[in-house]
Amino acid sequence: MKLFESLDKIPGSALWLGLAGLLPFWLPLLVLNTDTELRAPSRALLVQMGYGAIILSFLGGIRWGAALKLPRGPLQSTLFVLSVLPSLAGFAALLLPATVGLVMLIGGFLLQGVWDVQAARQDDLPPWYATLRALLTTGAVLALLAAIVLRAGGS
Repeated sequence: MKLFESLDKIPGSALWLGLAGLLPFWLPLLVLNTDTELRAPSRALLVQMGYGAIILSFLGGIRWGAALKLPRGPLQSTLFVLSVLPSLAGFAALLLPATVGLVMLIGGFLLQGVWDVQAARQDDLPPWYATLRALLTTGAVLALLAAIVLRAGGS
């Protein structure tokens, strides 16, 4: 199997919904600012981070669903445990200072993306899913990195 399939192998609804799902990562950047007096994160940044935490949790849910197909046993149990870690990481990111939380979200997306690509390579997920995850992970991570850069410029 090729590592990455062409975009036309991805079901249209999955591709378009995935791409539309990147908008909430990028739209807050249009209004991102910081409170210069308190250095508190702006509402736009909190929206972006909250959305990131939700999507990270969603990705963990996909892996929980994939684990449901497996026979009961240690592998299934391990995958159930691993699949809740993205939710916990997203939640923790919201409790941390903004820049640290953004870095945590970036790390979560990168780790989840690598896991998903590997799972597709091993036929645990459809082959096209690797391409979709690589594309969407890149879009999300770049938006979160842009928030860090804009935040550093505003502080």
